[in-house]
Amino acid sequence: MRKILIGLALSLTVCGAAAASDYIVVNSTDPAFKRGQAFDAGAKVALGAGKTITLMRASGEVTTLKGGPSGVTVPGAKMAAADSARFETLRALVEPPPSGRTFGARRGGICPAVETLVTLDDIVRVADSSGCKTVARQALDNYLAKGAN
Repeated sequence: MRKILIGLALSLTVCGAAAASDYIVVNSTDPAFKRGQAFDAGAKVALGAGKTITLMRASGEVTTLKGGPSGVTVPGAKMAAADSARFETLRALVEPPPSGRTFGARRGGICPAVETLVTLDDIVRVADSSGCKTVARQALDNYLAKGAN
């Protein structure tokens, strides 16, 4: 019983920490920053001169920061708590997909065509509800490539 309570406390702590982030790394010229890594608004980031990092909020706002001698500060205000679930869905789509075989990855119905998923709301809805994460991942990459803000 004690192990269960400790595990529950740890999982709540981790979940609380995950919900606190405001930005997701979607691209970086600095190998120290990986896709899917999260940052809080106002965080100081050790991004070297000449390097860039592109961040996205749960709202779809995309920001590119250029490094300097003393790094950069992540802009913006703290994200509303209501956006934390959407943030985690987007973070899962941005992170590299799992390697190897996954079972049960495509449940229920047929996935929509990537070209039809043009808004962030559509992408998140498909990723959350239909089990079409590969299609949602491709659509998010297209969304980011178009420079959506």
